[in-house]
Amino acid sequence: MTAAGLQTVVLGAGGLVAGELMRLLSLHPDVARIVAVSQSQAGKMAHETHPSLRRLPPIAFVARPAGEAAADADVVFAALPHGDSQRVMREILAAGPRLVVDLGADFRLRDPAVFRAHYGEHVCPELAADFVYGLPEAFRDAVRGARLIANPGCFATAVQLLLLPLASAGLLPELVAVHGVTGSSGSGALPKPTTHHPFRDGNFYAYKMLAHPHEAEIDQTLTQVAGQPRRARLLAHSGPFVRGIHATAHLRDAGFAARDIARLYAGAYAAEPFVDALARPPQVAEVAATNFVCVHVKQQGDEIEATLALDNLVKGAAGQAIQNMNLALGLPETAGLMHPGAFPC
Repeated sequence: MTAAGLQTVVLGAGGLVAGELMRLLSLHPDVARIVAVSQSQAGKMAHETHPSLRRLPPIAFVARPAGEAAADADVVFAALPHGDSQRVMREILAAGPRLVVDLGADFRLRDPAVFRAHYGEHVCPELAADFVYGLPEAFRDAVRGARLIANPGCFATAVQLLLLPLASAGLLPELVAVHGVTGSSGSGALPKPTTHHPFRDGNFYAYKMLAHPHEAEIDQTLTQVAGQPRRARLLAHSGPFVRGIHATAHLRDAGFAARDIARLYAGAYAAEPFVDALARPPQVAEVAATNFVCVHVKQQGDEIEATLALDNLVKGAAGQAIQNMNLALGLPETAGLMHPGAFPC
């Protein structure tokens, strides 16, 4: 099948990330069909769960085994809870789709011991080596032509893009602390005490202290790019808003004083279609509902403060998955992803 008229399948289609996937895929010029697989929502129309899809081509939720759904697909997006895609991945691959993009954590980490420490036992750890880690700004050449892509986590995307220019230039200190704040949509659609509006609105708190699982994939990428061990500690916080991630780091290193770090960032991201290096600190609202990322660096001698904003559901999940699909299938990287957001949101 040619790139035009892609047949796509979204597994776990009832979730928030899946809703964004279907919104963006519905507007993609090369996508002909979307099959929305959801055991819990089967029999409903997608717009009943995801109201933003109401005026787009109608999509009905269906309950089908993953392998059966994949047999009719060019592209399978697994938007399943962490731990679920590994249980069905062998049957998905046996069905022979051109491309699989897993949006969960199951295939992001190459070291089985590291995966086990953060997520528990893996039922098919041998498959992890076949997946390309889909952060285009770091691994674009590897994503091109890939058949299996592990989509990065939302916080992992933010922290990696915040620090990537320093790692590439050999200027990243061995250990960095990053303060990150995320909106409630990062925790999924089902209300929990930490995400339910009455507890979230007007509130602010830290979580997963010294134990955020996204640190493992951040360290994996930074070490690979820097060519030596590098670690980031993620100080994650829940903010009283729905969409977005705001990340900030303060770094001090003798090597900074001789460099214009803002210019370094501007050069690193000048050719990137979705990352803008700004002359001012970014706002979460300016990237909401978009695949765009805004980053800013302030320098004073050997000290810098770097800050970044992105949408956790789009660049942190669904939009990046489509960006990876575009690259893997030889489509324009920006296809279906150049929609502006709304400001203020």
